[in-house]
Amino acid sequence: MVPPSPSAAHSTAPRGARFDVSGFDLAEAATAGTHLRQAVMGAGSAHAAAQRLADFFRTGLVDRHGHRACAEVHVFLARSAAGPGDRTAPDPSTDDGRLVVREFTAGDDGPRAAEVDGPAAVRPSAPVAGPSGSSSLLRLLRGAGLWPAEIDDALPGEIDVVLLDHPAGKPAEQPDRASAPSAPEGTGRLLAFGGPVRAGQWFAVTLLVDQDLPPGITEFFRPVAHSARLALLPADEPSAEARLEASGALTASMEALVARRGAQLQSAVAELRSTSERLRRSEEELRRRESELREEAAVVELLQEVGSALAAELDLDALVQHASDAATRLSGAAFGAFFYNVLGDTGESYLLYVISGVDRSEFDKFPMPRNTQVFEYTFRGLGVVRSDDITTDPRYGHNAPHHGMPQGHLPVRSYLAVPVISHGTVLGGFFFGHPEPGRFTERHERLVTGVASQTAVALQNAQTYRREREAAMELQRRLLPRLPKVDGIVTTSRYLPAARSRGAGGDWMDLIPLRDGEVALVVGDVMGKGVRAAAIMGQIRTACRAYAQLGLAPSEVLEQLSVIVDDIAPGCITTCAYAVLDRHRARLRLAVAGHLPPVLRDEQGGVSFLDEEIGPPLGVGRRAYPEQEAHLAPGARLLLYTDGLVERRSRPIDEGLHQLRKLLAGPVGEIEADCDSWLDALAGGQHDDDIAMLYVYRPEDSARQTLAVTREYPPVSGAVPDARDLVSRTLRAWGLAHLANDLMLVTDEIVANAVRHARTPLRVELRRSADRVVLEVTDSSTRQPRLIVSRPEEFGHRGIFLVDAIATRWGTRMIDGGKVVWAEVSTS
Repeated sequence: MVPPSPSAAHSTAPRGARFDVSGFDLAEAATAGTHLRQAVMGAGSAHAAAQRLADFFRTGLVDRHGHRACAEVHVFLARSAAGPGDRTAPDPSTDDGRLVVREFTAGDDGPRAAEVDGPAAVRPSAPVAGPSGSSSLLRLLRGAGLWPAEIDDALPGEIDVVLLDHPAGKPAEQPDRASAPSAPEGTGRLLAFGGPVRAGQWFAVTLLVDQDLPPGITEFFRPVAHSARLALLPADEPSAEARLEASGALTASMEALVARRGAQLQSAVAELRSTSERLRRSEEELRRRESELREEAAVVELLQEVGSALAAELDLDALVQHASDAATRLSGAAFGAFFYNVLGDTGESYLLYVISGVDRSEFDKFPMPRNTQVFEYTFRGLGVVRSDDITTDPRYGHNAPHHGMPQGHLPVRSYLAVPVISHGTVLGGFFFGHPEPGRFTERHERLVTGVASQTAVALQNAQTYRREREAAMELQRRLLPRLPKVDGIVTTSRYLPAARSRGAGGDWMDLIPLRDGEVALVVGDVMGKGVRAAAIMGQIRTACRAYAQLGLAPSEVLEQLSVIVDDIAPGCITTCAYAVLDRHRARLRLAVAGHLPPVLRDEQGGVSFLDEEIGPPLGVGRRAYPEQEAHLAPGARLLLYTDGLVERRSRPIDEGLHQLRKLLAGPVGEIEADCDSWLDALAGGQHDDDIAMLYVYRPEDSARQTLAVTREYPPVSGAVPDARDLVSRTLRAWGLAHLANDLMLVTDEIVANAVRHARTPLRVELRRSADRVVLEVTDSSTRQPRLIVSRPEEFGHRGIFLVDAIATRWGTRMIDGGKVVWAEVSTS
């Protein structure tokens, strides 16, 4: 029996030298070999070196959790009975020509050693620790070619590593489960390696590992096995040749491992490259499909958006433009147009159009298309025309005067035209073009046909709504008065139907001259929209004028109107503000029935709401309404209005009233310009309700009352210099020659725009009041000038910037049958 190693300090791996067998790789193999040799270095004998070797594997190999990985470690040394390096005298009782085998173990019970007699039996006097019999292990090693049976057995000259099944069929039970949890039954394997140390000497190591080992563990342990052989040599003072041969074998083992791993890595890199290429192609395919899906999703979203927008849109101009823009996007056309029929006031049908994809100015110089052979299919509703190259179509180029596209027209090769039909009536047609051939597919045709169907329904709805709205507005206009001129005061009024409503409402204003120089000022609002509200308003207004002519006080007039409303429209909420102005006494008497109070700007510029006494709305039966008085001196201004001016869904009425007060407290001038400016600031075309306004101004000095000059001109280019001459002569006559150049430039732009767009004579009016000069140009076009930034190569849309720079204020006022464009310049 060989005693265990005398130094426990040398029986473990160096501090920190712990190697995870579950992830054992090339780096671990190199490092473990180095630490193994360091752990064995300095051993005094081969036996001490073997014991340190066993202790190293026991403590240095761990699992992924840091626990010991080896349940048992066995190191076997063998030599002939009188082999080289054996300094002990032969024992006649044991030296019978057989191998002398010594076993060294490391386990939970500490290190042990034993001498084995022959390859198959252990002497009874020296039992071997551990559950595995040495004879069984040696038989496994001999079967694996790692151990000789007799001294004359010829072993290969190289170290080998094998993975064997445990002789007991499962790993041994471990007493210390806290430090090394037992592996599941059946997972214990023997990792064995060994071979000749030198001539006549052999070694073998078995490691019982309680967990699954990674693939290729035997390959990675081969350098460790060579390091173990090299570590065992110094103990017996081998020759330099033996050490050199062992070092060479270790180096060759590492080089072979590195070479194999390099080849594997190269193969892996090649496989990764191949996989990367497949992934790249797959990624490109996925991107392509994603792009297609995104395009399809965008088309579906656009179709849904178009359907919702067309179903909700009642304004004809906005509807056709929206439909044209959407269809152009869906077709992928370079540009598109929508030609549609509209009935005029006389019942005559005329053709209008909108453009998408390019500026409308690109088509201003071309005449309206006629029923040529190419357009006939669309305008007559005979079907869809789709051509990959319209210039090769036999119907193309056969109609005078252009025989195809007019000179200067955008190039068209691909052509698509879809009629818009409702109940057999052709309402219009979509036309799309592209300079490249073959751009429109059957799918584009289906998409545009779908938009055309939705547009047909929307056009019918919009035209029906327009007819209803125009009927209600016409009734409203007929019922609203034309304000008479009254000496000593300057008045103006406004009526705007709701921007987002079906039909006109029941708002009204009135100015009624009375005897003895008095004048009645009225503003009111009937709840509801459409013809009914307008009819009720007309009856109330007529009754109001009758009661006013009787000379009744404001409170008495409202009392009588309340009875009338209760009779003709029971339950209909109606509000009214009625005032009587005595110009000689500068006295204003006012009664209010549930209406917003008028606002007064006095001659010093102070602003106040006349809200001291407000009664209930009309229609509550006969009752007395309170009355209040105010002073309206020369220079004062009075504004009566309906709630549409200051109330909006997105703005509380108190905020609107506050903003109105600020506007009246600010700079004021010519009353027409004031009204337009306040409407822009408070409504801006987004008002939810009708707006009625009555604005009254008492001039400070009758000698400085408004001067006015008016002329009418035909809509021809010669009107521009004539209007310039009128402005120049008039300003010099008024002693305002210093304003002539500026106002002539403003006149140039406004009159030129009117000549370009109007079809009827236009009217030019120049007015002077106090410290303002106002130019107004009236024409029949509803197209309003806007500040549009032109591209460098364009020359249009720039004159209005000149007007904006010169004029103190300017704007547009829509009237019956057209618009008024005005500009105001200060005389100071």
